[in-house]
Amino acid sequence: MKKINTSIKRFWGTSELGFSFMATMETSFFILFLTDVARLPLAMVAVITGFSGIADAVTAVLAGAIIDKTTFKNGKYRPWLIYCPPVVVIFFILMFTKIGTNLSAAIICSIGYIVSHGVWNIAWTANRAMIGSLSDDAKERAFLSGRIAAGSSGGKIIASYLVPVLTTAFLGLFMGAGESWGYTITAAIASLVFLVTYFVHYQITKGYDRPEEYAGISKKSVTLMDMLKAIVTNPQLLILLVADALRLIGFYMIAACAAYYTKIVLENPSATSIILVIFNAGTLVGSLMSKQIVAKLGTKKASILGTGGLAVFLILLYFLPSSQALVFIILFVAQTIFGVAYGLTTSMYSMCGTDSEYRTGKDTKGIIMACSSLAIKIAIALRGIVISAALAAIAYDPDASVTAAAQGGIKLVFLIIPAVFSIVSVVMFLLYRIKDSDIEKMEQEIAKRRA
Repeated sequence: MKKINTSIKRFWGTSELGFSFMATMETSFFILFLTDVARLPLAMVAVITGFSGIADAVTAVLAGAIIDKTTFKNGKYRPWLIYCPPVVVIFFILMFTKIGTNLSAAIICSIGYIVSHGVWNIAWTANRAMIGSLSDDAKERAFLSGRIAAGSSGGKIIASYLVPVLTTAFLGLFMGAGESWGYTITAAIASLVFLVTYFVHYQITKGYDRPEEYAGISKKSVTLMDMLKAIVTNPQLLILLVADALRLIGFYMIAACAAYYTKIVLENPSATSIILVIFNAGTLVGSLMSKQIVAKLGTKKASILGTGGLAVFLILLYFLPSSQALVFIILFVAQTIFGVAYGLTTSMYSMCGTDSEYRTGKDTKGIIMACSSLAIKIAIALRGIVISAALAAIAYDPDASVTAAAQGGIKLVFLIIPAVFSIVSVVMFLLYRIKDSDIEKMEQEIAKRRA
């Protein structure tokens, strides 16, 4: 039986601190950089973000295919953790540059976005897919998955404060040489943190993901058709993909609508940063509890209760008085409960990967783990559509005075709609059939076949 070592127990999840730090800079400042610093025309910005977003979703799936088709002399997943980050550093920096004319700057920024995201999608997917090579124990996989989610939440908390501080400091330092330099240097720091933290994961996993583990696989080449079948003929993976995307729509809606809620309902816009910290801190705490909860309930029940618990507390918050302190407390509790389920995400996709190889004899964990990234990108895209439609439906006007009707409408968008998505997600999770007790047996049988 494969077991994780002490270094992994202590430092696993460090990679996500770096990744989230870098990714938060992109999600929070890239569009602002294009419009206010690079001063590109809005139509050009729309083309850059739209085209790059589509390319990002496509490369998320291709990342899994590349990983499944590739085995290095020193492993299958682990090598990507040192091969990809240096490339990401170079092209992430290019995202935040203003070189030449508007057209040349737009092209360079677009290339930087597409290449950096395409390469980091490979590293991100390999990092998660490697969980199956570290342990075949369901509780340890839950621990590893929880640490990934905890690191992600921790990175967002740090970046929420540190990125604006760094950007402001460098903007002041390089104001005479060009405003874009402040963002360029901050991007360099953020991407270098990503490189260092992924190197930490590479180091602590030394001795795992050995080439001999895949000796039996190399004789059975995984084709693109095998990868496609691994998705479309895997009902458990499809159920998980839909359920995950649904709850993530609600998750990202809460984060995106926090500013509307504090402005209209709490009538205190300055509370936005506090809510976001509480939101991510609750998710962090819940993620760290995933292993203990799984030991008592199992992965499926823990995911259902965590996702359903979020819905219950959001609905409760809708009917309670909009006291700022009460909102902070209940939102923290809601996100802590959800954090347990959120922390099991990687573990559940890993289970689907094991189940697929057990049934088909083909190792397609890369493409299956890429579905986790795909769920995130689908959720973010649909979240934007849902928020825009909901704000239009309640006739939201940023310049209008605060009324009871406006407050009721924003409470629906911030609380009830995310709760509905969570409830539908729970219904989908009820259809998920892979049991924790089956995974160890599957892994043992797979090891025999490889031998």
